[in-house]
Amino acid sequence: MTDAEFKRKTDKAFALMVETGLRKSQRVPFTYRVLWSMELKLPPALFNSFGANLLLLSTYFSVFYGLIMWFITWHPDGMSPSEAIITSLLAGLFYGVCMAAVFRNRRKSKGLPEWEEL
Repeated sequence: MTDAEFKRKTDKAFALMVETGLRKSQRVPFTYRVLWSMELKLPPALFNSFGANLLLLSTYFSVFYGLIMWFITWHPDGMSPSEAIITSLLAGLFYGVCMAAVFRNRRKSKGLPEWEEL
């Protein structure tokens, strides 16, 4: 996808989200703002596929949750690294499934098209 096509689709997606009355926090989640600031070409969360949202958000949450919990709680309490990794992966999977479902349901309830249809 060219830069011009991506910009056109993104502009149209944001215009549709504004028309449906979505607040800015619902249109652009924090994770996506961070990734866009690194100039990654990702569709807005509401237009991204369930699987892509699941993978992206699960990974993001697992890494940051695992690191924070390791240094604050798990390591001082003597949790093994393998337990910490499994726990953070499961927490990330749960978070990713929940958030991907929220984005998919919000897109459907607002009648927004798929990214490919823009």
